[in-house]
Amino acid sequence: MAGDALALDFDPLLTLGFIVTDWVEAHCRVPSGVMENDPLEFNGWQLFCTANHYRVHARAIADSRRLLAPFVYRRSVIVGPQKCGKSPWGAAMLLAEAVGPTLFDGFARGGEVYRCADHGCGCGWEYEYQVGEAMGIPRRKSLLGLLAFAESQTNNVYEPLQTMIHSGPLAEFVHVREGFIRLPNRGKIVPLSSAAKSKLGQPLTGGLGDESGLYTSSNRVLDTWQTMRRGIAAMQGRTIELTNPWDPMENSAAQQAFESRVKDIFRYYRKPPAELDYRKKRDRHQIHVHVYSDSPWVDPKSIDAEADELVEKDPTQAERFFGNRLVQGLGSFLTDALWGDAVEVEVSGSICAGFDGSKSGDWTAIRAETQDGHRFTPTYGPDDRPMIWNPDEWGGRIPKDEVKTAVATLFERYDVERLYADQDPIWGTQIDEWALEHGEDVVVPFPTRSITRMHFALDRYINDIAEGATTHDDCAITRTHALNARKVGKPGDKYILGKPSDHQKIDALMADVLAHEAAADARASGWEANTGPAYIRLRR
Repeated sequence: MAGDALALDFDPLLTLGFIVTDWVEAHCRVPSGVMENDPLEFNGWQLFCTANHYRVHARAIADSRRLLAPFVYRRSVIVGPQKCGKSPWGAAMLLAEAVGPTLFDGFARGGEVYRCADHGCGCGWEYEYQVGEAMGIPRRKSLLGLLAFAESQTNNVYEPLQTMIHSGPLAEFVHVREGFIRLPNRGKIVPLSSAAKSKLGQPLTGGLGDESGLYTSSNRVLDTWQTMRRGIAAMQGRTIELTNPWDPMENSAAQQAFESRVKDIFRYYRKPPAELDYRKKRDRHQIHVHVYSDSPWVDPKSIDAEADELVEKDPTQAERFFGNRLVQGLGSFLTDALWGDAVEVEVSGSICAGFDGSKSGDWTAIRAETQDGHRFTPTYGPDDRPMIWNPDEWGGRIPKDEVKTAVATLFERYDVERLYADQDPIWGTQIDEWALEHGEDVVVPFPTRSITRMHFALDRYINDIAEGATTHDDCAITRTHALNARKVGKPGDKYILGKPSDHQKIDALMADVLAHEAAADARASGWEANTGPAYIRLRR
C-alpha cells in the first residue's frame, strides 16, 4: 500500500480482505489496458478498501443465521477519479461475492487451509490461514445485482466481469448467458437499471451500484437503488457503491451516504490538497499525481493531456472526473458570487416582463426588467403578493385566476413594452388571449424548448450579469431558483437549463431569463421610455 494514509487502523487478521485479494489474483485477469491478461492484483486503494470492506469484529462468531453480524461495515462507498481502476475492482469483488470466500467462518486456530477443490473449483488454489486470522467460505447460492443509471452504463463493470470469467478458471463453472451470468446452484449476476424494477423482486444477496453519484430522485435511480438495498439487507447481504465525485447540487445516493451519520458504512475518498488550484496547469499535474498515486497502472502525464483538453470546454467536469473534487459540474448555471447582492430601486414606468407558466408540480412566475436593466418580481393585490406561485400553497395546482389577476395588474401599473411568455401548451390559450388584448407585438410566445433560442438567451443573460449590465432585487425565491439551476449539455456545444432534482425548482429563474431577453430585444429595437401610469414598489 502506498503511503501512511492507507495504513490499516486495525489488526490485519480481523478481515477476509487478504484471502479475497489472493483469491482474486488466482481467479481473475486484468481485462484490458497495458496489463491485459496479467493476474489481477489489488494495489493501493483497492487492497485497502477490500480489507476494510471485509473487516470483522474481534469477537465475531460464525453463525449461518446471522451472516451480517460478524462484519464491521454493512456497505462500502468508494469515490475515485476516472481510470483509477474502480470498474475492474468492482467486477472482481462481484465475482468474489458470487463464488469466493466472502462469508465469515470463524477464526483460524492453526493449520486451517482454504481449498478451492472443496467448493467446486478445480483450479487447485489453496490459501493457508495464519493463527487468529478470519476464515471465509462462499455463499451456497448467490444472486447479485449490478445497477447503473442506464442500461448502457452497466457495461462499465459488466464487460470486464465477462472478460475475467472467460480468461480464467471460473469459466469452468461460471457461465456468461444472454443478459445475465449463471452461477452455481441456480445463482445469477444480473445487470439492472431503473427501467428494470420488475427484477428487484428477486431475493438478491448482494449488489454493486456503479456511479452512484448519478443516482438522484429526478432520474429515479435513487429509488431503485434504495429498493435494491432494502431487499439485499433482508437477505443479509452487503453492497458496494463506486462513483466519481458527485455534483453537490444533486443530493445523489453517494452524497447521502457520505453525509450520513451512520457508522456502519465504509467510506473511501482520496481528496487532493485543498490549496492546489485545478485551473493552473502546474497545480493540476500535482493533483493528478496525488489522486492517482495508488493506481500504478495510470501515467499522470496521460491524465494531464486528457484534462487539459476537457478544461477548455468544461473545467468543472474535468476537475470532478480527473481531479477527484466535489465541484458543481456542467449543471451549475450560476454561483452565489456571480448572482451578487440585491440592489434597491424604485420601479416605475416602462418595463419588459417574462412569464414561465405551469399547471401543477412546477411553479409559475413573472419577472420584469426596467429599461436600465434592473430585474425584479412584480407584486399584485392589496398586500403586494409576489407574482410567483407555489402549487403546494394552492392545493397542488397553480391558481389560474390569481395569475390572470396578476397579469392584469402588471399591465395596469406599468407600460409593458414586451412580455415573453413560455410557449407551454398548458397556457397557450391564455397567452393568445393576452396577445389579443394587449397586442401580438407586446405579448410574444417564446419557444423555451428550442435549444438554439434558449442557449443564446441564457448566454446573453449570464454574460450581462457577469459584466454588471443588469441588477436584481431582493427576491429570495428567484435567488434560490437561480442557484438551483443546472446546465444540461446539448449537441453543438449548446446547453439549456434543468432541475437538479424534482423538489429544486428553477421556474422563477426561467421567468427572469425571459424578462431579460425581452428587455434586450426591446432595446435592440429602439425601446424608448414611455410616459404613462407609474407604480413605485418601495422596499420594506
